[in-house]
Amino acid sequence: MAPPYPTTYQIEEMFSNRSNANLFNSYLAENFEVTVVGKDFTLGGKHKSMQAFHDGTYGRISAILNMDTVSVEVVRVIGGGESSWAAVETFGTAITKSNKPFNIEYVDLVRFNSQGKIAQMKEFLDNGHIQNHLEENEGQQQQAK
Repeated sequence: MAPPYPTTYQIEEMFSNRSNANLFNSYLAENFEVTVVGKDFTLGGKHKSMQAFHDGTYGRISAILNMDTVSVEVVRVIGGGESSWAAVETFGTAITKSNKPFNIEYVDLVRFNSQGKIAQMKEFLDNGHIQNHLEENEGQQQQAK
């Protein structure tokens, strides 16, 4: 009998496609909720839809990156299969629009619904690294205007 939730291999495939927003969105439940951890982090907070998450977090990160340089590697998946919960460790690289390396490690805790879609996600990002790049790149974009 097949496990009730996505297997570690299926979860790895999902998160390997993280930089492809349209494809990754197809893995999300209709009532998707995500929390980005970080009390003093400008991108921290709770988002009740993928659009809110994109606008509040990934839209800002994407705006400072040369998207054709983005690479995402799933390092490890723990859980899934018989459990509705999984942890996904990921390493991402890119080059910013100010031509600096953007290397980030992060962990997502995810809960799948009974249809195998991601219903809840909690992201633990490298807040300081991201914040430094946002301040530098968004500042340069403001000066250019």
